[in-house]
Amino acid sequence: MKTELIIIIIVVVIVIIFLIRRVSGGKPLIQVAEQITLNELESVMERLKSKTLEYDFFGITSNGTDCIYFVDDKGQINIDFEVMADEQKQYVEMLKRFALDNGIKVKETTYKNKPQYNDLLEAPVYKLEINADTKTATEIGRKIMTSVFDCNEATKFEVVP
Repeated sequence: MKTELIIIIIVVVIVIIFLIRRVSGGKPLIQVAEQITLNELESVMERLKSKTLEYDFFGITSNGTDCIYFVDDKGQINIDFEVMADEQKQYVEMLKRFALDNGIKVKETTYKNKPQYNDLLEAPVYKLEINADTKTATEIGRKIMTSVFDCNEATKFEVVP
């Protein structure tokens, strides 16, 4: 009797696991962001270019504040910095200075996202119009993360959609 009960419980658990996997399409129920270092950035950039990412953009961040997005704009890559939180405001002038020092045009726009602060209805986006290939976009992204956000080659970044 005891052995039969154990077998029934095991079968029920296996069936439940099977059903959960089937409903989730075999994907993990809890998704974890991919983590990279700056040395691995170009490989993600290549996936952007080859359209094997979920979207036509991706971001990298080590702490949520230093998030920059690489956007495929008709075959050319540009970099966006969206100011969603107060902590990000301090980096706007440094990013503009970086762009000026490197001959990069900055265009201010918005994606109409609601920021987490009250002084604006829509979060501003600072688009660095670099119109770059993957190698150049990687180099510029690396420079932004090290010189503007004070990250380094050992910093772990989450790849965000």
